[in-house]
Amino acid sequence: MGVQKEITISGVGGQGMMVCGTLLAEAAVLFDKGNATFSSEYGTEARGTFAKADVIVSEEEIYFPDVTEPDLIICLHQKAYVRYSGKTENHALIIYDPQEVQPDPAQAEYEKSVEIARIAREELGNPACANIVTMGLIAGLTDCVSVDAGKKAIERFFGKKGEKVLNLNYKAFDCGYEIGKGMK
Repeated sequence: MGVQKEITISGVGGQGMMVCGTLLAEAAVLFDKGNATFSSEYGTEARGTFAKADVIVSEEEIYFPDVTEPDLIICLHQKAYVRYSGKTENHALIIYDPQEVQPDPAQAEYEKSVEIARIAREELGNPACANIVTMGLIAGLTDCVSVDAGKKAIERFFGKKGEKVLNLNYKAFDCGYEIGKGMK
């Protein structure tokens, strides 16, 4: 992995960002034996208000637990995109879902679109696995966790839900991972 990676996964409540962030942090700590922090922010309503998961993954000790200079920002909703687009000092890469976000053409140099929701819905047959597509995308693009660690974290979380659910999430992770690797 190398240097510390700071990642923000943002959207609205109900999109699974907290699960995505938690699984990335667990994969790093429990299975890659690295260091990670996870923090979250969300509104009082269960769905529809701004929400984000911040994850820091590092081989070294992490001295401050909050994301301050993100390397990557995932925007799964317009509310999140408006909050971050053009507002990072270090020009973090922003990946947005074009089905949910109307991008600002002036920011195109620092932003890329990935049809996360469409992939989950049409290619995988289940919109609920978009968060695991996102997890794989992040892992493939940043190398913050290994494939093996990511899949072990998925198994730990989804294993009791049956083989069908587990295999769907493995497939979602692999799909996102390949997209992330292709974006390098």
